[in-house]
Amino acid sequence: MKGTRILMTTILAVTGCTAGVPSVVAPSPTSEPPTPTARIDQSGNVLAPVVDEATWARLAAHPLRPPTLAAGATCAKTPTATISPFTGPLAGPGPVYAAGNTIFYSHLNDGTLGAKVAWIASPDYRGPALVRGSRIDATGDVLFDPGYGPTTAGLHFDYDTGVRAAGFDEGWRFLPSTVLIRAPGCYAFQIDGIDWTATIVMDATANP
Repeated sequence: MKGTRILMTTILAVTGCTAGVPSVVAPSPTSEPPTPTARIDQSGNVLAPVVDEATWARLAAHPLRPPTLAAGATCAKTPTATISPFTGPLAGPGPVYAAGNTIFYSHLNDGTLGAKVAWIASPDYRGPALVRGSRIDATGDVLFDPGYGPTTAGLHFDYDTGVRAAGFDEGWRFLPSTVLIRAPGCYAFQIDGIDWTATIVMDATANP
C-alpha cells in the first residue's frame, strides 16, 4: 500500500506541473501559391501576361490631346512609310501603327459609317496600347467595334492579338478593328502605351 501511495503521489505531482502549460500545435505547412501558367502561342513564343483592368484604367487616364485643324483647312494626314515587307505601308511613329492613313468607310444599317482599320505593333514592343479617336475638323465621336461585345470608345491592343504577319521572324502583330463614325471628315487617333503616346491623323472617305 505504501508503494501504491508513493506512485499516486508521483503521478499527481507530474500532472500538477504540466496542467498549466498550453499544448503546442505544430503549424500546418502552407501551400505555395500556384505558379502562373505561361502563355505560349502556337509557334512556341512566350507571351506577356494578360493585361489587368488597373493597367487599362491607367492608360485611359491619359488625357486626349488631338491636334487642332483650322476651319476649312486640308486634313494633314500622317504620312505612311514601308517599314517592313510583311506589313505594307504604315502610318505613325510607332511602336503601334495604323495600316494606312485613310478610313475607307461603308454605310451601315443603323446610319453610322463603318471602316475596317488594322493596328499593327512592331516586334520589339511587348506592352499594351489603348487606341482612341476623335474628329478634329468638326464635332464627332469615334467608336470601335472589337468584333465581340458592345462598341467602346477605346480599343484595347493586348500583346496576344492572335493575328501575325507573314514572315514570322519579324513578329509583327495585327489587331483588326471596325471604326465607327458619323460622317466623313478628318480624324485623329491617339495611341497610348504605359510611357509613350503616338498620334495618327486620317481622313475618312467612302469605300471605292
